[in-house]
Amino acid sequence: MKFETIFVTVGTTEFNDLIRKLSKDEVFQLFKEHLGCKNLTIQIGKGESVSFDHFKGIEVEIFDLKKSILEDIEKADLVISHAGAGTCIDVLKKEKPLIVVINDTLMNNHQIELAEQLSADNYLFHTSVKNLPNTLKNFDISLLKKYEKGNIDGFIEYLDDVMGFAEQND
Repeated sequence: MKFETIFVTVGTTEFNDLIRKLSKDEVFQLFKEHLGCKNLTIQIGKGESVSFDHFKGIEVEIFDLKKSILEDIEKADLVISHAGAGTCIDVLKKEKPLIVVINDTLMNNHQIELAEQLSADNYLFHTSVKNLPNTLKNFDISLLKKYEKGNIDGFIEYLDDVMGFAEQND
């Protein structure tokens, strides 16, 4: 499968390790030749900007922050993201394949728990910055499940039952 449009987001903080890794020739080759990328959009948050001038054959757009990234998610054939809960859910709701890269520089590395669970449930792939090239080479989107929104009716029935509000059958 080809991923002509790839969107990378690091959220509102900084994830310089990921941005620097993306600028490496090895990743460029994977994007272009293995994934078929023609358009790469990178949201760098509050992080440092890195040159992607050497990415010949791939149109690269870089921005720091904007009000909403939903349009970028919708346009993408593949999203590579930090493991922020809001971003993960937004991408999964749009039914886009997602590779989550753990930002292990954050306090308590809280993102790994969410990424590991969603990966274990086959909704996304997760990796480290160091292992991103290997993940790009080997991920298979046919292994992913469609994200299903929660069933609020089932939760209400459960809550009613626990609270003793459920109707009694005579």
